[in-house]
Amino acid sequence: MSTQVHRPTENPEALILEAWAQGLMVGALVVMTAITYANMRSGVLLHKLILLELVLALPHGTFIFAPEPAYGWYLSATAIGLIISWSLHNVIAWLKNKAFMNRPVSVFYIGTIILVQPYWVLEIYANFAYFNEINPAIYEKIRPWEALLRDPWWIYTTCNIFWVIKTHYNFKITELVRECPRFGLVLGSICLSIIFLVLDILSAIGVFQGAMKRGINPFWKLCFIFKCLCDTIILDDFKTALDQLRARWLAQQGVANHFSLEYGNHPTFDREPRSSPTRAVHSSKHPYTVEHHA
Repeated sequence: MSTQVHRPTENPEALILEAWAQGLMVGALVVMTAITYANMRSGVLLHKLILLELVLALPHGTFIFAPEPAYGWYLSATAIGLIISWSLHNVIAWLKNKAFMNRPVSVFYIGTIILVQPYWVLEIYANFAYFNEINPAIYEKIRPWEALLRDPWWIYTTCNIFWVIKTHYNFKITELVRECPRFGLVLGSICLSIIFLVLDILSAIGVFQGAMKRGINPFWKLCFIFKCLCDTIILDDFKTALDQLRARWLAQQGVANHFSLEYGNHPTFDREPRSSPTRAVHSSKHPYTVEHHA
C-alpha cells in the first residue's frame, strides 16, 4: 500500500465524504457552542470546561480547505486542539459522574486519564509524521489502539449512568424519557456515540479498507459529535439533573416533602435515610439546576 496521504482532490467520493464529515462536525460544534454559552452560568467550572472542549475541537473541522503542501501541516496543528478536547471530555465525564463513584474508583478514573497523556503526546507527533510523509509507520501502528486510550472512561460512564438510573432512582428508561425528553436525548446520544465508536475501531483496523480511501474516517467525528451532545444537552452533573427530575416527579405526584434514599454503605451519597411512602429521591447538595436549559 502506498504510504502517501494527500488531500483527496483526485478522488471525488473521498473528498465529498471528508468534506461532509468535517462540515457536519463544525456545524454541530458551532450550534452546541452557542447553546452552551447561552446557558452557562458564571463561576461554574463544569460549564466552562464544556465550552472549552467544543472550542478546541472546532479548527480540526476545517483542514479540508487547506491546499497542498499546507494540508498536512494544518491538519496536524489543529489535531492538537482536538486531542486536548478528547482528554477534556473524559475529565468532564468524571465531573458529571463522580457523585456516583466511591473515592477509590474516582481516583482511579481521573488517575488513569492522567497516565495516558504521554500516549497523546506520541500521537501528536505520529499524526504530523503520517500526514507529512515523514514516518507514516508510527501512526499506522498506534492508530488501532487510539480508542483504547480514549474511550474506556466514556464506556464506564455510560454503563454507570444506566445502572444508577435503574437501581438508585428506580426509574424505568421509558418513564424517564416520558418525564424528561431531554434526558432521553442524552441517553440516545450516548448509545449513538458507542455505535460510532465501534465503527471507528473497525475502520482503524482496516475492515472498511476497500470501501474508503486511506486516511478518510468519518466515524470518529460522528462519535465525537454525540459525546459532546451529551455534555451540552444537560450542562450540570448527572446527579444534580436526576435529583431535580426526581423532585419534580414527586411534586407532580402530590408528595409534599422530598425524601432521601438509603444507599447503604455507598460512601458517595448522603446517609440520612428518611421513611418514604413512595419511591425515594436523593436530595442534592449541589446548587445547580437543570431547568435553565431551554
